[in-house]
Amino acid sequence: MPNRGAARLLVLLLATTLLAVADPATADDSGPRPVLNVDFPDPAVVDTPTGLVAYSTGDRVPHAWSRNPDGPWRRGAGLLTHRPSWSREGGVWAVDVARVRGRWLLYYATPVRGMGEHGRCIGVARADAARGPFRPVGRAPLVCPSYARTPVAQDPLLPRDPTLPRAGVIDPTWFRDADGSSYLLYKTDRVPSTIRIVPLAPDGQAVLGGATSVELVRSAGVLENPVLTQRPEGYVMLASEGDWTRCGYRTRWMRSTSLLDWSAAEVGMLLDKDRTGVCGPGGADLVEGRDGRTLVFLHGWTCRGTTDPCAGTGKWDHKPRQRGRRALYAATLGWVGGLPAVTGWLRPR
Repeated sequence: MPNRGAARLLVLLLATTLLAVADPATADDSGPRPVLNVDFPDPAVVDTPTGLVAYSTGDRVPHAWSRNPDGPWRRGAGLLTHRPSWSREGGVWAVDVARVRGRWLLYYATPVRGMGEHGRCIGVARADAARGPFRPVGRAPLVCPSYARTPVAQDPLLPRDPTLPRAGVIDPTWFRDADGSSYLLYKTDRVPSTIRIVPLAPDGQAVLGGATSVELVRSAGVLENPVLTQRPEGYVMLASEGDWTRCGYRTRWMRSTSLLDWSAAEVGMLLDKDRTGVCGPGGADLVEGRDGRTLVFLHGWTCRGTTDPCAGTGKWDHKPRQRGRRALYAATLGWVGGLPAVTGWLRPR
């Protein structure tokens, strides 16, 4: 029988070596630089025939677009025409966008009543173009706990789990499996954190009839912003970990041979401040480029109106004199034995 432990160790050593050689943060003193140095948290990025479109957390989903991953990027207004009737006022968090059966679909988390100041539920909007406008679909959320003051969601998280806080659901992300089936992943908010998955109807605009979500991963701390891809060696999930206001925010990878059972998943670190020099590298999204490259887009804190990463400790959203903002970074991603490793950072044009 092969020594699987030794094989995995070899893969991790190769990945670490590749990262150390290719990462500009270790090759020179300048380190990675954002490709768009404006506040652009939790980026979701899609590739279209005319270029890339990126979407961020904010009021009605601000966006940016560019012909090339390294820019120049131009920032635009919000693309969601209005909040749905079941939502209250407040920012729309951490969206995902996918093209399904000729329509562009935007999955978003918006505030609702009955769960405090930050409680949110997940809806879907559709458009004919990647740059919108996106109009909400349906009169009820796609995913929302049954205790929220909204119409009953298609996935009401039943039965109720008493170990989870009454804080809602955020961070939706769309995934298509090799057999063509599509799914929605999302996070139950606060701690403990869980990542859940629910099957979607073929058009992506509703939960599959009769389906309910299942828990994939649970963490005693903060685990959020899941993104999932499939490699020959298994399913690979990236997720952000920690406090998003601090430089210690980071991105982990997990790999499982089963889509619905992650109990034996391998786990490793992809992006943190020590590896990259970026303050709080998180909110990662993957894009398969037209040139065959895998790109990873993420945010990180820059300060004082410069492209320099924030340095020091504390919560950067609580330091107005530092003018901290979560800027957009981009890097190329390689796969060593089916495990992800950064192979280089894109520099702004």
